[in-house]
Amino acid sequence: MPGEWHLDRATGVLYFYPPADPAKAVVELSTVDATFVEMDNVSHVTLQGLLWDLGCADGVVVRGGRNCLLAGCTVRRFAGNGVEIHGGTGHGVLSCDVHSMGRGGTVVSGGDRKTLTPGRHFIENCHVFDLSRIDHTYTPAVGMTGVGNRIAHNLLNDVRSSAINLTGNDHLVELNEVFHVVWESDDQGGVDMCGNPTYRGNEYRWNYWHHMGNWRSPAQGPGCGQAGIRLDDAISGTLVYGNVFEHCSAGRLGFGGVQIHGGKDNVVDNNVFVDCMAAISFSPWGDAHWRASVGKALDAPEIDKSVYLARYPELARLSEDHDVNTVTRSLVVRCGQFLRRDSGRVRLAENLVTAEDPGFVDAARGDFRLKDGSPALERIGLRPIPFDEIGLYRDEFRKELPAPARPE
Repeated sequence: MPGEWHLDRATGVLYFYPPADPAKAVVELSTVDATFVEMDNVSHVTLQGLLWDLGCADGVVVRGGRNCLLAGCTVRRFAGNGVEIHGGTGHGVLSCDVHSMGRGGTVVSGGDRKTLTPGRHFIENCHVFDLSRIDHTYTPAVGMTGVGNRIAHNLLNDVRSSAINLTGNDHLVELNEVFHVVWESDDQGGVDMCGNPTYRGNEYRWNYWHHMGNWRSPAQGPGCGQAGIRLDDAISGTLVYGNVFEHCSAGRLGFGGVQIHGGKDNVVDNNVFVDCMAAISFSPWGDAHWRASVGKALDAPEIDKSVYLARYPELARLSEDHDVNTVTRSLVVRCGQFLRRDSGRVRLAENLVTAEDPGFVDAARGDFRLKDGSPALERIGLRPIPFDEIGLYRDEFRKELPAPARPE
């Protein structure tokens, strides 16, 4: 059919059925299979207002060094990742557009997990979208690992799997808008964390997660689930504060806007859930599974036990109180369930579940600020969420903002 293609690998011939008159088309194929920009142990350099386009590998790779900045740049149409930062301190990607990637948008690694020394890298005010064309899973808009890095004020959309994959400690994810992600993957979230109970001190605050996965028919599939924030396999000690979750809960097993799989010491506070199949879901592990899984976590060679116990004193009781998490001041509007698979060990306080409009400024247009006098403000003490500050902002590098997008 028009638009389809076939590659004869034996001869190297590509057959393409054009959707329109090929004489009027611009056809561009890259044969450059090397990274366009590599910066090794470089410091205090700014790359500003540049366009990198059409590559068969990664776009920009920074290794080591200090305080380098990509500002107001565009990285597009590469087969690999857009921007990678490995090690070093204080590097940033500011007000950039990264899109049409074969793999992911940005990959960031910084900070020392053994000593909990922060990397202080940041991805801010970037629009990262249309990813995973070649590798469909684990190719997020932001893949971040290490300690003490920041993801802020970004617009992340159109990713087949997770928008953010986070590992490590003391990262801050704030004021981002994330939508139309996890639309091809199962057992995933808009952000995904997995597998280590010593990943602590991470905070998700004031983000807007919406229209994720199979949001139109959430109970029909996929087989497991799709969530907004997914804390998988023992992730603990995470704060989820002041987020808005709209239409981001799906799956026959079913994940909520927040999904907690086996972790403890997580705090879900002051969040708004709208039109989700379930607001918060759990997959409890039970005492025996928990103790067997985390028994040697503090003896892992990549961490310093004394440093971790000093920073996170609750780790002294890591093997105790399995599946104990805290959910407070939740505003749950028109959701099928408040809690799914609750083991009875969740600490609850001051949550409001309602089928009525609690006084949103303009829910139809995605404005979930609350009017004065809202019962959520008065009855459960919900703190105002700075909804009008979420997402991209204008600065000297980003003069215009994309039109608001709300899937129909």
